[in-house]
Amino acid sequence: EHDLNEAYAVFENDKERKIRDFEQVRQEIDRLTDQVAGKNKGIIDSPIVLTIYATQCPDLSLIDLPGITRVPLKGSDQCEDIEMLTRQMALRYASDPRTIILAVIPANVDMSTSDALQMSRRVDPRGVRTIGVITKIDLMDRGTDAAKMLMGEEIPLRLGYTGVRNRSQADIREGKSVRECLEEEKTFFATHPTYRLLPPHLVGVHSLVDKLTKVLFRHIKNFLPEIKREISSKTRVVLDRLQELGEGVPMEPSERAQLLWTAITDYVEIFKNTIRGKYDKRLQMYFEHV
Repeated sequence: EHDLNEAYAVFENDKERKIRDFEQVRQEIDRLTDQVAGKNKGIIDSPIVLTIYATQCPDLSLIDLPGITRVPLKGSDQCEDIEMLTRQMALRYASDPRTIILAVIPANVDMSTSDALQMSRRVDPRGVRTIGVITKIDLMDRGTDAAKMLMGEEIPLRLGYTGVRNRSQADIREGKSVRECLEEEKTFFATHPTYRLLPPHLVGVHSLVDKLTKVLFRHIKNFLPEIKREISSKTRVVLDRLQELGEGVPMEPSERAQLLWTAITDYVEIFKNTIRGKYDKRLQMYFEHV
């Protein structure tokens, strides 16, 4: 028996299987990655789709993209045009005006060289759907901090930045849970001499989730009229097509005879209209679907 409130994951390639142990989820992601991209750091444009069901999670769809890889690693499965592949992949998703962009920038590098910020400015020049995420804050050189980055004093961003402290590879190898790492992140920011003085919404995964949820809600609200128009338009197209197809073939012989007679009558009428040079929409629909 399982708690109904317990979170579980489902992979698209095996929808009947519910995985409640998220360590198994991580292992399955690794296995599928090796299966589709090879075991030697290959990158291909084929997504692994994973759905997580939980009462405590926000209703979000996340797309995790690889960073822009400029040069293929020696001895790897990466192709020679790896930069073009990764750049085009990122652009395809980021160009969708309904997508919220999380521009991930390491705190220990010069943010003016960030590919993520450069690309987001290209596809979102007004900055209405780009949130900056500053990572590796705990790996900065001693005596330095990311306060100016978080405050937007180096490169301003309309929706601002949020700093996070992710699990390290050592944490993953040691089997440290996400919950434990979130507690460590909270302690890190609360005790840091600089970050503890910043506004709370600028740091922490929970702050990022809250900001992302609010931005997404506002974004959906703005796009809702367009979405409704798009649904109505597609519905009309489908209904028109169904009308063109007509009723299904009846089972009774008498009804089949009537259907055949109606089809012959329509054909004769269309033929007469064509000879007379009279426009008949049915003829146009016929040529569109032959």
